[in-house]
Amino acid sequence: MNNTSSPEITPSSHPSRRNLILAGFMGVGKTTVGKLCAQALGWTFLDTDVEIERREGINIPQIFARHGEAYFRARETELAREIAGRKNLVVATGGGMIVNAENRAILLQTGLCVNLIATPEDVLKRLGPEAAARRPMLQGGRAEERIAQLLKERAPAYAELHYHVGTTALTPERIAQRVTQLFESEQWRIAVAHPSGQYDLVMGDGVFSQLGRMLAARNSAAPIAIVADDNTGRLYGEPLAQALREAGLRVVLHCMPAGEAHKHLGSVEAMYRAFAENGLERTSAVIALGGGVVGDVAGFAAATYLRGVPFVQVPTSLLAMADSSIGGKVGVDTPFGKNLVGAFKQPELVVIDLACLQTLPAIEMQCGLAEIIKGGLIRGGEAWERIRQIYLAGATSGTTASPSPWSDVRTVQTILTDAILLKRDVVEEDPFEKGRRALLNLGHTFGHGLEAWSQFAIRHGEAVSLGMVCALRASHQLGHCTQALVDEGVAVLDQVGLPTHLSRYPQLAAHYDVDAVWHIMQSDKKKAGGNLRFILIREPGACFISNEVDEGRAKDVLRSLREGASRQ
Repeated sequence: MNNTSSPEITPSSHPSRRNLILAGFMGVGKTTVGKLCAQALGWTFLDTDVEIERREGINIPQIFARHGEAYFRARETELAREIAGRKNLVVATGGGMIVNAENRAILLQTGLCVNLIATPEDVLKRLGPEAAARRPMLQGGRAEERIAQLLKERAPAYAELHYHVGTTALTPERIAQRVTQLFESEQWRIAVAHPSGQYDLVMGDGVFSQLGRMLAARNSAAPIAIVADDNTGRLYGEPLAQALREAGLRVVLHCMPAGEAHKHLGSVEAMYRAFAENGLERTSAVIALGGGVVGDVAGFAAATYLRGVPFVQVPTSLLAMADSSIGGKVGVDTPFGKNLVGAFKQPELVVIDLACLQTLPAIEMQCGLAEIIKGGLIRGGEAWERIRQIYLAGATSGTTASPSPWSDVRTVQTILTDAILLKRDVVEEDPFEKGRRALLNLGHTFGHGLEAWSQFAIRHGEAVSLGMVCALRASHQLGHCTQALVDEGVAVLDQVGLPTHLSRYPQLAAHYDVDAVWHIMQSDKKKAGGNLRFILIREPGACFISNEVDEGRAKDVLRSLREGASRQ
């Protein structure tokens, strides 16, 4: 049999925030608010207009008069490049600086960009008639008309910024407080590239409440649909809806029944009906608020309603944070196979709020850890070593009364970051699963078969755990990995509380049918040339695609789940 191997996946550097960039139209208070933010953060303040005036030795109206606008814009670009090489700056940009695509791209990469919003009436009032008359960009007509025209022209550029904060009827101190809070709520933000563009993935504690300010530049006349399940809707639906309403957005909340059993076309049809009844348009957005099931079903509905509407992922389970919310795969189950109907629908944004982990039941944390452990085996290196260290800490705690290290959110956050960066790196290289992305299916071919055979009594994360046990044992039987790796992998899963054999499910074990599981596995969508492809492992960081696992060997490792962990 032939094997297809893949090169080692190398870790990315940890993402970080470097600067805070304030943008927006003239007169919105960028300088005043920026100074207050710099004071609160203990950072250096820089006003780009003031800095250019200092370097040129003349004021901006004189620069325009002497050299022209193109000269001034070139100086802005030079300064933007300098800012990109610095850190711990709060930057107030000139009103038009962010309109230039090159400047915007540079500043979006170098820090968190906040658009301060004001109405044309507020802008004119703040500037005052005399000051407005001296502004170069307001020449050539009535100031009120020029302000309205420029705001309309610049709106698409401002809309690309990370956050949008209204300034009407607020003091500079209150605005600065809001900006500082949203800045500090983000722990990091990374971009995920795909064939038609990119989207940001944001992680933080409390960042959930800032989603309205992330989306505030959208067309407020087009409603936004929040799709949740019965559980996430009860916990988070109304708080999220309120955060969107406070940003001036219209909101529709639709809840589907919770659980994998409802990941079907009937749930999608119910969403279509709710979208139509509430007037969703192509400029609307669908927000998936929940775990992997909600993300998959809502994403499929977003991909197909009106031939596609924008989609935002707000994962609330550890499993969805680590895996399903990233990469754009959406779909539903059918009676004849899991995830056989679906699409690639890239989100516009993924927002991960670590505070959601505090409300997760233990079993949901465990299911998410299955995907994270899978990622550690695929990545290897420091990612697997961090998982091993948590395992060793648990093994040497000395008492069963001690809290499990796997239940500590700070500990989990570190290895969650590893899993997210692995997923990001792989899906960027292989967005349509034509090569390396298949490595992310370690344990999934076995796992999906077990999950569907149990009629979803075995949860997805639990099925992935059982599937990894099968993959490890098959790898050892074929001579690819050591027994020590099998033992260590099984021991880590055991310590987390994940199943490694079927004793967890006595009723299922009583009528366990290996032939039936194998039959279901034949509908796996990842088959190639009529043959199942399995992900096997040599060592952490060295997984590969293989068609060596024939029916006999697959059934043998599946039987081992019933006979217990002692069997190789």
